[in-house]
Amino acid sequence: MTREASATGSEPPATRRGPIGDLVLLLAAGIAQMLVVVDYTATAITLPSMARDFKVSADSLQWVITGYVLTFSIVLAIAGPLGDRYGRRRLLLLGIILFGAASLWVGFAGSVTMLIVSRLALGVGAGLLFPLSTAVVGASSDRSELPRMMSILTGIATIGMAVGPVIGGVFTELIDWRWVFLINLPLSAVAFILVLIFARESRNPDAARGRIDYAGIALLTLGIGGLSIGIAWIPDRPAMTWIPILTGGLVALILFIPCELRRPSPLIDLRLLGNRDFAGYLLGGSLSNTCWCVLIFATTLYLQEVRGDDAMTTGFQFLYLSGPVAIAGFIGPAIQRRMGTRRMLLFATAIQSVACVVFWMSDVSPWLAIGLLVVGFGCSWGWSMSQAGGIATVPEGNVGLASGSMLTVLIMSGNVGVVVSAALIKARGGPDMSDYAPGIAASYLLALGLAAAAFLLTWIVVPTGRPARPA
Repeated sequence: MTREASATGSEPPATRRGPIGDLVLLLAAGIAQMLVVVDYTATAITLPSMARDFKVSADSLQWVITGYVLTFSIVLAIAGPLGDRYGRRRLLLLGIILFGAASLWVGFAGSVTMLIVSRLALGVGAGLLFPLSTAVVGASSDRSELPRMMSILTGIATIGMAVGPVIGGVFTELIDWRWVFLINLPLSAVAFILVLIFARESRNPDAARGRIDYAGIALLTLGIGGLSIGIAWIPDRPAMTWIPILTGGLVALILFIPCELRRPSPLIDLRLLGNRDFAGYLLGGSLSNTCWCVLIFATTLYLQEVRGDDAMTTGFQFLYLSGPVAIAGFIGPAIQRRMGTRRMLLFATAIQSVACVVFWMSDVSPWLAIGLLVVGFGCSWGWSMSQAGGIATVPEGNVGLASGSMLTVLIMSGNVGVVVSAALIKARGGPDMSDYAPGIAASYLLALGLAAAAFLLTWIVVPTGRPARPA
């Protein structure tokens, strides 16, 4: 059951599991992915309670989210190649251990610094969990069963998107925000045991001949990190403090371009941007996802800091968003077959734009709920259709690299959007951060601009009237 397999994932008949074994492995991988999704969606709800505990403003804890996403996206980009080289099951087990240990660290954090550093560590574990749980199921499944297994796995992760805000609100309000993270320990233990017993090792024998793009990792980390810190410091730091950091981040990102163009196996394959279809879907999807991230961050602060809702009420309010996100994930493929991927992405970003107008113009409860309901479908389809459209335009041999590149860009762009939103809120909140409303309104306007730009760029860049051609 733990014998190694080749990159194809085909398993010798003697080691085949029965249907029960397949379902148990699927459950283990689903728990692993759900942990990551629940953690992200639940953490946003806990920010105001964390801020009160540490006696800081809620916007100052943006790095609890952005730091996590930064390490998550970097590790996400290299987890696949590392799993191919050193063993997918082995790296998944390591990711589960890291995620559980870092969750314990977050739960017992005694200062803002420790909280942020522990969240950085948690992002490393999450970056291993998310792609390698999919890879382990793929390598352990019969080829004929793979589409069904992947659909079920996606459905389990989507449930996490729906219940995450509720879990964050209920635990924060009835017990303590720290339990949002401590509950990860027993779930991680269950996932670890099931993967250990039911998953088998697999790797790609050809992967050892490639080289990990360490220079790309360093430049991208310095670039996004410097850009994020520089933007975050603009509202309340002297210009001579944030300008060098912001400039350093931009320089690192500029150096990242020639570095990646020279690599045979880059962290992000910039050569794919020569494919107009892929570039259009990447631009549209990145802006759409950034809009989604800004809306989650701004709406969480609006509900708790402006409206005065408690964490549990806020969590249940987010069901208006997460419910449609989950539903859209299941009905999206059927609609896409009728409309086409390009039209579906245009429809998604148009929905986001309309919903953002509702958020910006009215804070009355019924309209807020309507906005969340509408935007959930747009956010879900903007995320999935951009990836489906982009990946469909590249040759089959480049699908893995294209998928990883697109996912990294989508996640990192959303991270930068949250940093900009936090800077707007801080800049307009007054010297003692006594008024969150002006900055949140500005964040909704930012989200509207992002959604509208996603629509326009998809309309202009992605060709119409002809099938997509692989690069």
